Amino acid sequence: MPFEKILIIDDDNLTSVMVEAMLRSYDFQTRRAPNGTKGIEAARQWRPDLILLDIVMPDVDGLTVCEAIRGVEFSQRPSVIITSSKGDKKMIAEALHRGADDFIVKPADELELIARISAQLRIAGLLKESEEDRRNTETILAITEAMGTTLDSTEILDIIVKKVAECVGAVRCSIVLLKTRDEGYVLVSHEDPKVRDLKIDLKKYPEILEVIRTKTPLVVEDMASHPLMNPVREWIRKLEFMSVLVIPIVFNEKVLGTLFLRARRKDRGFTGKEVEFCRIIANSSYHALKNAKLFEEATKEKNRLGELATRDPLTSLYNHNFFYTRLEEEVERAMRYSTHLSLIMMDVDDFKRINDTYGHRTGDRVLKEVAALIQKSVRKVDMVARYGGEEFAVVMPQTPLDGASEEAERIRRLISGHSYGDVENGGLRDEEITVSLGVAAYPHKKIESAGDLVNQADRALYEAKNSGKNCVRKMSLKGNSL
Repeated sequence: MPFEKILIIDDDNLTSVMVEAMLRSYDFQTRRAPNGTKGIEAARQWRPDLILLDIVMPDVDGLTVCEAIRGVEFSQRPSVIITSSKGDKKMIAEALHRGADDFIVKPADELELIARISAQLRIAGLLKESEEDRRNTETILAITEAMGTTLDSTEILDIIVKKVAECVGAVRCSIVLLKTRDEGYVLVSHEDPKVRDLKIDLKKYPEILEVIRTKTPLVVEDMASHPLMNPVREWIRKLEFMSVLVIPIVFNEKVLGTLFLRARRKDRGFTGKEVEFCRIIANSSYHALKNAKLFEEATKEKNRLGELATRDPLTSLYNHNFFYTRLEEEVERAMRYSTHLSLIMMDVDDFKRINDTYGHRTGDRVLKEVAALIQKSVRKVDMVARYGGEEFAVVMPQTPLDGASEEAERIRRLISGHSYGDVENGGLRDEEITVSLGVAAYPHKKIESAGDLVNQADRALYEAKNSGKNCVRKMSLKGNSL
């Protein structure tokens, strides 16, 4: 099993040199430690796959070293084979009890030693695969559970790339959406949460283009030296020993995007299990994105229908029903906290004449422009509604009567000074559009409800109409209790 790392801990220099030479002839990587103390330190730093440990050493005996090594947390547990010139059953039992995996009596036959080493490495490999399977399963379950808690596509993407990067040990895990043949967008990348819809030139990513062409996963080991990366060699010089894994996200035989991973691995690339794990996640990511997209579209449609239920279709202002709902809330708030609340009611003067003279289509255009002027004039906290026909209302929280009256006057001047010449091919070029406005405010002894506030504003509007129109009238301040 070539390229596996074996640590030899033995105070007999001649023996350890000979064993090392033999192991290297089988393509194992080796290191030697002359005593127990240095052996423990070497195991901590180098993290071997297997340790050949002499039992009799001057500073720390092999059994104590074995116990110490078993107390170290390794990402992959190293196998330990005890070697000793004594092979009585009591010593073998003690060695196995203290954490050893096997016991060989010196001098060991070469074939037997290699066979024992190979057997332990196979067992370690099976344990590693089992642990990898467990970790992958836990990650898939974690991603699935997380997907079940949210239908926000951005949050789902974040979960996917973070979990995959953590499981695989990637320095970068991204999801790339394909836009055109040469253009893509990085939807999310685990190492930088700020990355959103980052446009990339796919010609600089031949590995992605190759996956689009083949529709199959691709592993590129050591990007800096791989022939596929020759066209972009000058851009990837710093990516020595960086391996890449690209998994296609496919639907109906079409590559919609890719799961893109980079990991710095000098000794190996991505394993078959890692590729299969990422392929499962890529497939899941498509279905998660699809479900999230459908949910987002349904939510948008629901919001759109909600807007239709509260908005006037002609002017896009709030409608009569929503006006009363909001006004009642504001009146209740003003009463609870003893704050001011004003209401402006206004009516377009002689609007019937405009409809009769120019037609209802032109009248509708006038109403739309008047609505836009009112909305433009007020604050963001104020609410503008189409009360009915040619009548409009403005709810002004935390605004006293005088302040609302000044705002009403600004609205009146804005509407009367506006040119409606472009409406219906200039049909109103010489026509002045004016409004009459009535203003009422809480607190007042006659106002105990939203209906009372509307009635007081209506009375003031009626007075404005009777005063010659195109003017502002406000309710009397008598009875003001604030």
